[in-house]
Amino acid sequence: MTGFACRDGRESLVFGERTDGTMAHISEVSSGLECNCLCPGCGTRLVARKGDKNDHHFGHYGVEDGRPCQTGPETALHRFAKEVLARRLELELPPLVIGEGPGKWIGYPGGIYGFDAAFLESRLGEIIPDVIVRKGERHLLVEFQVTHTCDEAKIARIVAMDIAAIEIDLSGLPRDTARADLEKAILTTAPRKWLHNPKLRAAQVELERRGRERDQVLDRAATSLRKAYLAACAEVRSMRTSCLAYDRIAARHLAHAVGIEVPGIGCFTVPPRDWQAVILADAVDLAASGGKPLITTAGALRKIRQRGWLRRRFSGLTDAEAAAIRADGTPFDHPANAVAAWATTLSRLGILLPAGAGDRWILWQQTAGTTRGRQAAKRF
Repeated sequence: MTGFACRDGRESLVFGERTDGTMAHISEVSSGLECNCLCPGCGTRLVARKGDKNDHHFGHYGVEDGRPCQTGPETALHRFAKEVLARRLELELPPLVIGEGPGKWIGYPGGIYGFDAAFLESRLGEIIPDVIVRKGERHLLVEFQVTHTCDEAKIARIVAMDIAAIEIDLSGLPRDTARADLEKAILTTAPRKWLHNPKLRAAQVELERRGRERDQVLDRAATSLRKAYLAACAEVRSMRTSCLAYDRIAARHLAHAVGIEVPGIGCFTVPPRDWQAVILADAVDLAASGGKPLITTAGALRKIRQRGWLRRRFSGLTDAEAAAIRADGTPFDHPANAVAAWATTLSRLGILLPAGAGDRWILWQQTAGTTRGRQAAKRF
């Protein structure tokens, strides 16, 4: 069943205008000309077609079904929506939220809101909103979208007047929707959004203030973290290698593949030679035994963590904290990124090959073959 707009070349009119000017749903009138209704769009006399074969609808009297009025359905739904709001004086308002996460600003959580009065098609400056509803001294403009959204020029005028306004999207309602369901959609369930709200300007000021406070707190924390990180870097640079895996790597003529400095080396409690040697040695051993010499960021970090080689202070920092530490040029990065940077360097050296997603590498076939060859030579 199509929507209220006449897009399928058939009559889709389910509302007619009574003699008193109000809207009548097809379910509320008698069949035929006894409906006593006119087309809300063109004013033509209507006939209520309520047979057993087709969906009930209004037809234009004396006009075939194949030649419908092009404005009647949209006009009727528009007018019905306005009438419902004016009569019920309540409306589900969407949440008014800016931002995401814990720091987001909530001006209004959303929910049913009652009003004191409603004014239909009343001019307000240079615009004529569909409905203006009032609660005390506060006003809300309500626009109903049936075929077209509120245009940018109208929204700009609303913003300039700094009046709250929402738009309710009725374009997706099936034309055979029952009257009660139409009312429910108009008042509560149809999609709706804020076109403007005066609180938004104050919200922007508040968010900027919060942002400055966060930056100040982050800067203070970053100063302490940066000092500790630089001290950690100096410490690991001064350490001697004490890892047996390094000896295995050196014996296989791959010493140049470890001990590579990358951003983030201060996140570890051992020098780069040690943690890089452990990761690479395991892959080389797998290749020598005929296994798949795959290196992953997650797997590498798991091995490092199991050995107690990660500094807790730096292993759980947020991206914002990491960026704050780097702000003065300090070469900091998360441990996972440090592993990835080292593996990427080995890819450029022809020792590893990327295996997808930026967090997987495999020992290059020639490297693996050389390793297997040396292992075989030792057996003879």
